[in-house]
Parts: sequence; C-alpha cells; structure tokens
Amino acid sequence: MATRDELYAKFGITAEATQLFEAELGTMLLCARGLEHGWHVEADPDSARKLLDDIDRSTLGRLLGSLRNCVSLDDGLTECFASALKARNRLFHGFYESHNFKIQTDEGRDAMIADLEVLHDELFNAWQVASAMTATATKFVLELRGTPVHPVRA
Repeated sequence: MATRDELYAKFGITAEATQLFEAELGTMLLCARGLEHGWHVEADPDSARKLLDDIDRSTLGRLLGSLRNCVSLDDGLTECFASALKARNRLFHGFYESHNFKIQTDEGRDAMIADLEVLHDELFNAWQVASAMTATATKFVLELRGTPVHPVRA
C-alpha cells in the first residue's frame, strides 16, 4: 500500500520524464533550425539565443507543432509524441482532480500509483525515442562540420 510520500515521489519521477522529453524536443528543434540556417557552418549566437529563448517559453504542444514544421515525422513518431503530450497534460492538468479523494485511502493511493506508472511509461518511452533522434542529429551535425565522432563506450 502506497504512502502519500511514495505517491508524491512517483509524481515527481513522472514529471521528470516529462521535462526530459521536452528538453530533447527543444534540442531537436534547435538542431533542425540550426541546420536550416547554416549555423553549423557559420555561427549566429544572437539568432540561436533568440530561438533558444523561444523554445524555453514554448509549451510541449507548441514545441511539437514547431518540430513538425521543420522535421518530417512518420505516423509512428507522430502518434508516440501526441500520446506523450496527452499524458503530460493529464499529469499536470488533471491528475489529482481526476482521482478526487482516492488519496485518502490505501487502495486509492495504490490506484493513483498505478495510473502514474502508465503515465511515466508513456513519457519515459517518448523521451527515449526523442533522445535517440537527438543523438542521431547531433552525430550528423558533427559529421557535417568535420568533427570526429567517437562512439560512446559503456
């Protein structure tokens, strides 16, 4: 039976997955726009800063829309990211409200933890996909610049 502290910890871990996903999308968007504007050839720190500030102010939904405008995403990626957006919105805009008074009982907290597990899995998986895409894009940019790419060894 989950305690309130365990519930709050799981909520925090799920929120972390959301923020990591958002950060990867922002990095991907910055990379795509940088390629589009040739910043890998000639740096433009003022424009890059302006874009980064815009990315930092963006909602997840806006980030996804901006990304779709400059990167071709197949149906599977589009669905994965759209599903993660729904999970994020449910987490931050209705999780406690939808569970109402369940927090008051052991069984209710267990149900809330189970719901958070589902949300976390959705968001964590989207983050992993976005992270792999960002790693590939970074490798591509480094190769364009002629920077040696060394494999990461565990």
